[in-house]
Amino acid sequence: MKQLTVRAIGWGVLTTMTLVQLPVLAAAESVNRTADQSASQSASHAATAASDGSLLLAVGLTRRSLRQGDAGADVRALQLYLGRNGLYPFQVDGIYGQETADGVATYQRIRDLPATGIADEETLRDMEFEFLPGSNASAPTRAASNNAGGSVASDTLGPGSTGSSVTALQQRLNDLGIPVFVDGVYGFETQQGIRTYQRVQGLAVTGTADRETLSSMGFSVSNRPSRPYISAVIGDESDLASIREIFPEAFIDRERGGRFINIGSFDSRSPAEARVDVAAARGFNARVIYRRRGFFL
Repeated sequence: MKQLTVRAIGWGVLTTMTLVQLPVLAAAESVNRTADQSASQSASHAATAASDGSLLLAVGLTRRSLRQGDAGADVRALQLYLGRNGLYPFQVDGIYGQETADGVATYQRIRDLPATGIADEETLRDMEFEFLPGSNASAPTRAASNNAGGSVASDTLGPGSTGSSVTALQQRLNDLGIPVFVDGVYGFETQQGIRTYQRVQGLAVTGTADRETLSSMGFSVSNRPSRPYISAVIGDESDLASIREIFPEAFIDRERGGRFINIGSFDSRSPAEARVDVAAARGFNARVIYRRRGFFL
């Protein structure tokens, strides 16, 4: 019995000594780390920290350019940033694949950068990343603005809004790489698309396209409806393909009386009636609609 007791005490002492010495060993190892290992772990720590809900700002990267085929902590940090802005709804795996490239390209379109899908230095700086000493690559020259023109008839579009202004907004979101269904109805999908755009642009994330958001997207806001005479074909999505064979720009529109296919908008009635006559000659049920407002609630 004494022998067993002694062994038990001896084991306990050994365990205690081991626990006391572990921090010392860890400290000694940290002193011997190389500069490259420290830089890599710094980026990895930043990426891990971002996953707990903190803002991903001023993260130090070891590289100044990332592209397909790259992997590691820098790519993880990039994926986390894209995910926080609704541009990378996938698992963060630290591998720069097609999904990551698509997310970067969408960000670049929204931010008016060349949409290459390559996270170059300019793109990474625009995302507010910083670079650790010794990181590689240099920044390219920024391209000129590619915002498309256009106008909307109201300074605010939001859930429940319908009409050509909403259609133009939806088309612009698609142009920027934010896919939404173009139907002229400001529903949940359009609202989420606007939220994504606002997050990336650093605007107030409301889901409502206010004057600031519309202006940022390149729209000019009109105080009165433009081209109020609408050439309309009474039909729905099932008719749209055949109508587009004649009028390629046709789209689903909405008035208080219901949905229809918009085949043209004009400042006066005569050209609207002329287009209606063309559609009627092809066997479509067409008429002129006068729109008093730019969109309808």
